[in-house]
This record gives sequence, C-alpha cells and structure tokens, in this order.
Amino acid sequence: MKSIAKRCPAFCLLMAVLVAVSMSGCKLVPKGQDNQTNNLTVYTDTAFTKFFARDCCGVTGADGFYSVQLPDGRVVWIFGDSFLGTVNPDGTREKRSPLFIRNAFAVQDGDSLRSLYNVIDGWESSLVIPPDAVKGSMFSEDSLWYWPGDGFVENGKLKVFMTSFYQADTGNWGFQWTGANLATFSLPDITLERIDHLDYPGEVEIHWGHAICDEAPDYTYIYGAGDKFPYVARAPKGEILKPWEFYTGTGWVRDSRLAKPMTDFPGSEQFSVIKLNDKYVLLTQCGDFLVSHLFSATSDLPYTGWGNKKELCKIEPLKPVKDLFAYNPVVHPEFTENGELLVSWCVNSFNLNDAFEDASKYRPVFIRVPVELISP
Repeated sequence: MKSIAKRCPAFCLLMAVLVAVSMSGCKLVPKGQDNQTNNLTVYTDTAFTKFFARDCCGVTGADGFYSVQLPDGRVVWIFGDSFLGTVNPDGTREKRSPLFIRNAFAVQDGDSLRSLYNVIDGWESSLVIPPDAVKGSMFSEDSLWYWPGDGFVENGKLKVFMTSFYQADTGNWGFQWTGANLATFSLPDITLERIDHLDYPGEVEIHWGHAICDEAPDYTYIYGAGDKFPYVARAPKGEILKPWEFYTGTGWVRDSRLAKPMTDFPGSEQFSVIKLNDKYVLLTQCGDFLVSHLFSATSDLPYTGWGNKKELCKIEPLKPVKDLFAYNPVVHPEFTENGELLVSWCVNSFNLNDAFEDASKYRPVFIRVPVELISP
C-alpha cells in the first residue's frame, strides 16, 4: 500500500495524500472484455475519489473538474458549480447564501489542496465573474456567470476558457449561453489579469474551449461542443488570441460559420483530446444522462481521421440511486502511471435538494483506464 505521491513518477505529479491506495471498489469491466483471459480492467481510483470528498475548508463538492499542471509542479483544478461551507458528520449540507458559486479553483501543492474563490462585501462569490454581472450581492451568481472550460499554460500564464451564461427562464435548466471568453492568470500567484471575449459565431451554438490540445508543434487546438458534436479550431502556437482557423471537414478557414463537426459520431459537452504514444486520443461520453458510456477514438492528427472507436466502460455514479446521473468525462494526463490514464466524471441529481441531503451526490468519480484498451 503506497500513497499517491509515491505512485507518481515524480514529485511534480503531486497528489501526495495520506490516503492509502485501494484497487477495490467499482469494477468497471470494459464491454466485450473477458476478465478471465484479459486482466485489462477499468476500475475506480478510490484514492483520488476520496481526496476530493472534502467536508470543510473550501470546495466540498463541484462539477467540471479540469486539471492543469503548472511549470513549478503544482496542479490547478478547475471547477464549475461549487459548494462551500461544512459538510455535517451525517453527510448533509446546510443551505447557505448563495447556495453555490459558479466557478472556483483549487491549487494542489504536495499534500494540500487550497480552494480559490472570491469574497466580495462579505458574500462568497465565483473566482471569475463577468464584468457585467452584479457584484457583492446574493443574486450575483444567478444574473450572469462563467462556467469554466479547459485550461493550459502559455508564455508563463495560466489560460482558462470561460463560457458565459445567464438565467433566461425559471428552473434549474433555464440558463442560456451568451459566448466564449478566455481568462488569463499570472503565475505563480494565480491572480486574474484579464478576460478576453472571443467572437466566433457559428451556424450552430459552439461552446469553444471545452477541451484543449497543446501538444502539436505549430498550433494549439481548441475544441468545442455544438449540437452534441465536437468541433475544432486552431491558433498559432503561443498566440491563442491571434485569429483562429476552423476545420470544415476538408480544410481550414478563417470564417467560424463554416466550421463542421470533426467526427461523424456525437459526444459530451465536455471531453478530452490528448497525445498518447504518438497518437491523438479523443475520450468522450456517448448516450444520455441516464445511460451512457465512455468511448475512445484515435487518430494520427488532432482534428480528423478519428477511428478505432472503443467503448471502455459505463459512466455512472458509484451508488446508482434515483435522480442521480453522471456526465462529462475528462482525462488528467499529468497523473498517468503504470500504463493507466486517470479519468474523472461528474455526478449530479435532477433534484437539487439531493446535494444538501447527501454531499456524495455532487462529487466526482475517478477511474483508471489502461492505455492498452485504447491503443494496444
């Protein structure tokens, strides 16, 4: 039994917690695999899952869950809707004002995890707030807000995509998208420096920045979800704010309205594209909120030629119960070890009160996926 820190290939991979690693738990055997003849198994990483099941002192539950490794070895975790406060010993949460904030970060440094968010005029608030939003009131989180996307480091700065929404109608699902933005943070202090609005209209509504691949030599690739399909744009390496080019299915153009899906199969709102063993790997969710699976596809290029599509496992909460659903799988490549990728997905409920009655109903699940299942 070893700590996560010792399992990582170097200290820079952090995640040094005092929790022992257990390979037991939810055994997610990939479809079509015979576990008696092939021991390649998708399984729950209980140490990571427990590490984010925090009961106080910052974010105690969230969705989103992107991660970015910084040049100094720390890891920034990027969250969407986030609960603060204290979780009671029986697993319940007290309702606060606001009930939750729309985005937050957590900085992983060794065995510590420090949450970052704003406190404005005594009100707990999102870390990044749209300039036009009402500030310093209990209503600021519901007028206009940012839900974060993926992030990366460019020219010594942390860049994080922020998608803006507002409450267009009543109810939990009455929100409306307004546009994509890019927040720039100084390092190492992670202080917000600027927010740039990105004006790239499309024939369909595309939420740019929900995945980033910065591993190609000449371009940074920016992915977005539109009408349930993945799209891709690119910017010159090291110059993300220069005009983008958009993939049309056959080539690249400057007109964002000509962008077409990069695959012939649909996927999730949030997903990942990484480079692995000289191949590009797309990991996404196929299905609906209630019945869905984690899929992978590979290509020699980060924008086309996606093949070798494989169903890896079912995406579900650890304890499937009424109204719970799992969604938006994301890869954390900085924690790849022993030939296994670390993947997380979010857990939520159609009933908002569930998150107050049981804190575990709004916490992520982390799994391990053997690389050989994706690209033998």
